[in-house]
Amino acid sequence: METFRRVAIVGVGLIGGSLGMALRARGLAREVVGVPRSLATIGQACRRGAIDRGTIDPAEGVDGADLVVLAVPPDQIVPMARRVAPHLPAGALLTDVASVKAAIVSGIEAGVGTRGEVAFVGGHPMAGNEGRGVDAAEPGLFAGTAYLLTPTSRTPRAGVERLAQLARALGAVPMEMSPEEHDRTVARVSHLPYLVAAALMGAVGGAGPAAGPSLRGATRVAASPVAMWAQICRLNRAPIQEALRVFRQELDRLEAALADERRLDTLLEAARETRLRLGGSAGDPERG
Repeated sequence: METFRRVAIVGVGLIGGSLGMALRARGLAREVVGVPRSLATIGQACRRGAIDRGTIDPAEGVDGADLVVLAVPPDQIVPMARRVAPHLPAGALLTDVASVKAAIVSGIEAGVGTRGEVAFVGGHPMAGNEGRGVDAAEPGLFAGTAYLLTPTSRTPRAGVERLAQLARALGAVPMEMSPEEHDRTVARVSHLPYLVAAALMGAVGGAGPAAGPSLRGATRVAASPVAMWAQICRLNRAPIQEALRVFRQELDRLEAALADERRLDTLLEAARETRLRLGGSAGDPERG
């Protein structure tokens, strides 16, 4: 793909820092500029190889950038987009990495999206770990993951293709869907697993010290920063509530099946086959 001249990453935490590392390691940008909240983070990000230079002034940071990535907390993305929009050069591509899309995309399109010379494309790399900040960043974080793109009828097609090319160059698989479909989808594949992990930790109680890899793996995401997840849950409340309703139905089916050996075997085998089709490592009953 064509190398970006200058990439500005606003918010140099786990995702922003990982993106900067990947861009620099893969030679996808001539320069990566970080725009964190604090001067201390600039030094950390430079030492970790996430950015070439940094500033805490968003207007200065996006100056001359042909790609601007908003990697701030979800509730700050729309205000930040409006703040930096007047300083973006013609032809710039603006995107974000938030895991909630409908409210964010509509909010940005209501303001920034009216500038025809700047293309905004909603984006969400399905990548992460339970760490926090640039110290938890990894250059290979996006490899082998889905990268969700959420264009609307107002989104320039060239911008979508450019972001899809970037996703592929990062080793990810771009997938397009509407902002609304995105929020319904991630409510089930991302937000629900987090809440289930939190519920599991609540159910474990004092038995935690006896836990093996099964519980530890299933609840890994529960160790993620609470402030971020609380924002996500509030912003995507309705789709998450629907996902929880469906999950309760599945729990009810399993509970009822405990009294019917054949039915229980059928349900568990169906779950196993679905998980195997998903790919990745299978569970090891000897270690769970």
